Amino acid sequence: IQERRGPQLVRRYQPVMAPPGPTPSIVGVYHVRLPVSNVLESRDWYMDLFGFEPILDFEEEERVLGVVLEHPCGITLGLHWEPERAIALSGFSAVAFCVGDHEELKSWCAHLDLIGVAHSRMIKSHVGWSIHVSDPDKIVVQLHTRGHPAADEA
Repeated sequence: IQERRGPQLVRRYQPVMAPPGPTPSIVGVYHVRLPVSNVLESRDWYMDLFGFEPILDFEEEERVLGVVLEHPCGITLGLHWEPERAIALSGFSAVAFCVGDHEELKSWCAHLDLIGVAHSRMIKSHVGWSIHVSDPDKIVVQLHTRGHPAADEA
């Protein structure tokens, strides 16, 4: 872990020993898991707004405790009934979906306006542009462009 002190980064985590070789690879994100207070309402929101499709339901005594959704781009999203944790994450940006470029993000803004979904203005960050929308539990979902800081911004 590093923290910024003035113009330089200070390393706070010191490994116990030097790694013996290259780090093994990571090939992608397997899934994202979010707590929700109402599984079916959240499922429908992610399906209707972003185009996720249901692939698995977790039921116990005739109650849906969780669902697994998959997006056509390959993202897998787990929504699990954990109301206390959902409340704790209210207002927190827990996930960011990549939408491509700046023009695509503008298209998302127009789409959200058309269907009446509140969203932030477009925000310029160090690595692209983003907008924020809040899910039914007020957990913030970012729609973010691809981008890297310019040399003078790094």
